[in-house]
Amino acid sequence: MRLSPVVVKAVVLLALALAACTPRGAPAAKPAAGGAAGQAAQPALRPDYFAGKTMTALVNFSAGGPTDVFARLVAAHLEKYVPGQPKIVVDNKPGAGGAIGANQLFNASRKDGLTVGMFSSPFAQQILAADGVQYDSAGFLWLGGVSETSVSYVGASLGAKNARELPQARGEIVAGGLSPDSSKDLTLRTYLNMFGLKHRYVTGYPGQADINLAFRRGEVNYAEESLTSWVTNGAQLVKEGQAYATSQRGILRGRDAVRDPRVADIPTHLEVAVELKGDAVKQSVEYRAMTLIVQMSSMLRAIVYPPGTSPEVVEAMRQAVASTFADPEFQAAAHQQLGFEFVFVPGAEAQDQAQLIISQAQQDAEALDYLKRLAKEKN
Repeated sequence: MRLSPVVVKAVVLLALALAACTPRGAPAAKPAAGGAAGQAAQPALRPDYFAGKTMTALVNFSAGGPTDVFARLVAAHLEKYVPGQPKIVVDNKPGAGGAIGANQLFNASRKDGLTVGMFSSPFAQQILAADGVQYDSAGFLWLGGVSETSVSYVGASLGAKNARELPQARGEIVAGGLSPDSSKDLTLRTYLNMFGLKHRYVTGYPGQADINLAFRRGEVNYAEESLTSWVTNGAQLVKEGQAYATSQRGILRGRDAVRDPRVADIPTHLEVAVELKGDAVKQSVEYRAMTLIVQMSSMLRAIVYPPGTSPEVVEAMRQAVASTFADPEFQAAAHQQLGFEFVFVPGAEAQDQAQLIISQAQQDAEALDYLKRLAKEKN
């Protein structure tokens, strides 16, 4: 079939018009990686961006405590993996169960990448709507996280050598904590309430190091420490005959709380509850609240940037943090100083987990309300 001259002319004119709309030298369009059409490639950070500068590792608990020990160990090895190898100094901003330091990073720190938060888990206070919380745990830009259990222990004077004997303790149980809305305080009180154990509650210590001193002075006789502090302090108290380990929070495997293999001989709070009270305890609000606490503390350590930090800085620091935790010298130093190696959660995965933790916390309204009420009670 032959086209008429009019049709041919129209086709030619259309082709010329389309050609004029296409920039010269423009490459043919290609599908973006992962199917995200039009997504721009991540810009690379200048190799000298941090050169000659000083970074600050902001720690939201007092010097000498487990969060501080963790931060100083990481900072000492992170320097060599950050582009330009800046000096990293630690700045402690304790108080309000960690909220003061977290608030400062989220709202007041500059977004230039020179201030990084090295925190204990920030989730509990936000989820429980604690007074003074001015940050969003999922709104931080996560560079990495660390999974770690916490261990509870009692003074030898109570006569309870393990969790099973705690209900028969002689004398008054005195629990020491940081603030009513901290995960540490909530764990101790929820556990005691689950068994109906009378106790006195003393809170307001600036950090774990202060609770440790109070325990040694006899001001408190029931306390909890993260694994970092347990290895360097609590386990030593046990060796000296001043304390006995009772139970641990555990770490998450999927949706289940299991024993942290680094203290595999210590049962979880939930294990003890089922052993002493049977499967029916799983329906109690205290048991479900304890499950929620484990979820909130599943990443006990957080390495984060404030929101608004540029993507290229975040990506470079995620790589630097991952390289630090993969460094055999770093893990060896951790084992030598702490007695164990860290379980690392990479930055992108930690970001996803943070968002999941915040959303999952709303699924059991009764357990959440129980913790919110407990978080407002100071005795």
